[in-house]
Amino acid sequence: MTGRVQPAEPIRLVVSDIDGTLVNHAKELTPRTRAAIAALAERGVGFTVTTARPPVGLRGVFALLGMKVTAAAINGGAVVDGDLNIVEEKLLAPAIARRAVALLREQGLDPWLFTDEHWYIRDPKGDNVPLETRTIGQEPVVVDDFAEALYGRVLKVIGSCNDHPHLAACEAMLQRALGADAIATRSQAYYLDVTNPRAHKGEAVASLAKAFGVPVSAVLTIGDGTNDIPMLEAAGFGVAMGNGSDEVKAAADAVTGDCEHDGFAEAIERYVLRA
Repeated sequence: MTGRVQPAEPIRLVVSDIDGTLVNHAKELTPRTRAAIAALAERGVGFTVTTARPPVGLRGVFALLGMKVTAAAINGGAVVDGDLNIVEEKLLAPAIARRAVALLREQGLDPWLFTDEHWYIRDPKGDNVPLETRTIGQEPVVVDDFAEALYGRVLKVIGSCNDHPHLAACEAMLQRALGADAIATRSQAYYLDVTNPRAHKGEAVASLAKAFGVPVSAVLTIGDGTNDIPMLEAAGFGVAMGNGSDEVKAAADAVTGDCEHDGFAEAIERYVLRA
């Protein structure tokens, strides 16, 4: 952590990760979280989200929040308006998407492809397919193999695996193999995301700050995953969830409680509402 105890200037926009941050492991918004978000609106402080989920995965979140706002999906690879229309996107280069798929298959994983409209898989019984279906509210398109035309529309390739140490090793291997042509990072212990090299949450914060008309220095970000590190470092004040790893906590200005004990609400109360 940086050792800072409060934001250097009043916070005008809060940008939150969703899974493991805004919602608990049951994908619920607690009453205290709802109250904190309502208090932000009363203070005139903007609120939005950025997530590894695809754009369609924001529909259920908007319904939970009772709001429609400009938000960022695919770790910043897609910025959408409140009706989920894409206003900015960063696709993977087709050759890099093919390479990522090949590398994941070499490691015994069955990759998923996400475009701006659908997600494509080969094995509907693969690790975490039911979980992803529930999380984003969309059924996958099951195919024998990925059609060549799909590679020109890829926002994200995912390798999903419940062998977490193996997936961590795959993360390091893919990043070495793909180099500067992509970002390979885990959004959860069981999800390895491969995206455009500029599709990260640091870029998302810049895009969202611009959309809300505030400087990045007046943005508070909060997250729990390694994919959240760029936004924790980019914002005026970054808060790591208590359920985040030591690496995530080291990148933040402060650490709050975990997602099962209202860590999000605690951070809003401490660093925005009482500041």
